[in-house]
Formats: sequence, C-alpha cells, structure tokens
Amino acid sequence: SSSTDKELAASGVKDSKLQEAARVLQRSFQVTITDRSPLPVSKKWGALGVINTLFKIYFSINNLRLCQNLIRAVEGSAFPKALNGETVEGRRFKLSELVTYKYFVGRLSLLNSQFTRAERELSFAFERCPRHMTHNKRLILRYLVPVRMALGVFASAQLLQKYKLDYYIPICRAVHAGHVSAFEAELAKHQRLFIRHGSYLLVERSKLIAYRNFFRKVHELHADKTTRLDVSTFKRCFNATGIEMDVDEIECVLANLIYSGYIKGYISHQHGKLVVSKGNAFPPLRDVLGES
Repeated sequence: SSSTDKELAASGVKDSKLQEAARVLQRSFQVTITDRSPLPVSKKWGALGVINTLFKIYFSINNLRLCQNLIRAVEGSAFPKALNGETVEGRRFKLSELVTYKYFVGRLSLLNSQFTRAERELSFAFERCPRHMTHNKRLILRYLVPVRMALGVFASAQLLQKYKLDYYIPICRAVHAGHVSAFEAELAKHQRLFIRHGSYLLVERSKLIAYRNFFRKVHELHADKTTRLDVSTFKRCFNATGIEMDVDEIECVLANLIYSGYIKGYISHQHGKLVVSKGNAFPPLRDVLGES
C-alpha cells in the first residue's frame, strides 16, 4: 500500500511538471503560429517542433482533446502548405519534424475512426522515417499494421519479422482467412501488450473483418453463387471451426455487418436466410470505410 501511494504521488508530480511544461510550450506555440512576418523569415517554420513536443506531453497525460487545437492551427490557411515535404518560398520543414507530426496525427485519426486518413498519415511517417531508425519504424507499424488490416491490406510476414512484430503474423492470417476462433485466441494471448500500446480496440475491431471474410468464403463455396444463403449453413460451418453459435447470435453478427456496410443484403427471418446483393455482396473494405 505504501509503495502504491508513493508511485501515485510520483505520477502526480510528473503530471504536474508535464502540465507546467505544456503551458510554457503553449506560449511558444502562440508566438510561432501567430507570427505575421513574410514566410521566408516567419517563425511558423519553427512551429512543428513545438507542436510535436506538445503532442508527446498530451499523450503522456492523456489529454488528447487539446491535440485537436494544434491540428486545426496547422491546417489553417495561414500555415505554410508544406506538410508533405514541399519547399515554399525557399523554406521547408525538417523531415524528422514531419515524420513525428504525421505519426501523432495518424494515431489521433485512429481514435476518431478516420481510418483512411490514419493510413495516409502513418504511411507517410513510415516511408519517410530513415531505414536505420528501426525502433521508430516499429512504433509506427504498431498502428499502421492494424489500420491497414481494417482496410483489407495485410502486412507480409517478412516485414513483421524484420521489425519484431511477429505477434501480428497469426492475427493477419486469421483475419484474412476468416478464422474467427484463431483471431480470438491470438487477441486474448496478446491482450496486455495491445492495451499497453493503446491499440487493443483497434486490433479488436478486426474481429468484424474476420466475420465478414468468413461469410464471404462460405458464400464463395456455392458454385452457383446463390444470393440466398441458409443461416443454418453458417451455423454448421462455425461449428466445424470450433465456434458454438446459435442462429440468433449469427443473425445478430450478420445484422451488424449489414448495418456497417460490410455486406450488402438483408436477413429473411421467416425463411432463415441471408439474402445478398447479386452484384457486389461483399464490398471492398476501403469502399466501406470511405474517405476521411
């Protein structure tokens, strides 16, 4: 108990110091962001360094709401349009600052379920991060791998092994194959790790993708590509993979997938069937999540 109290007290002191540092940096941020000097000599070119430090503090003290104010300022009309490495009036941002900024904006986009934007920002950060910075590239991949998985793109085993993210290999395979029980087992196995990284909910979301891929594969087993599928067939297939689900549970999962746009169709409760679209019954995941 005494040890716990000391840890809590130490944590409180640390948060207090970080909040004090944030207040000082906020003043620096205001000075740089409101500078009206001509762009070649503007203080705005020093803003990203301050913003990135504020991002780190806000993530540390779990006050992510304040991050949005920083992003709005950067995306404002008065800020240099050089966030993709462009040179504007002879000036450009440091690559290290851009990579860090994109990394944090990508993570914030994930929290707002803006998966397309998150992939765009994190991909920029990963591709521009120098090869020798393996630790930083691994940090970026922790979030880029699951966001791409949500969009239907799966990282290769070679890439994951290179950056010591082997635990993602069976998860990617399970989601791609629609093997729900294997996905659940791997998620449970690495639950603490994902919670520590702040990616648990993001990875867990892929369970819905695993279900979607399972139903798609069952649909593809029908040679005539019928649009009317017996829910009882799904039940037997689930049982064969070690998952015990009754018809009501399966219909609940199907209703969720239909509502979310992962399946185009409807459930006929009277006949115990899933009726899917003749065209694109299982739209590409990127189309489902849309641009953001």
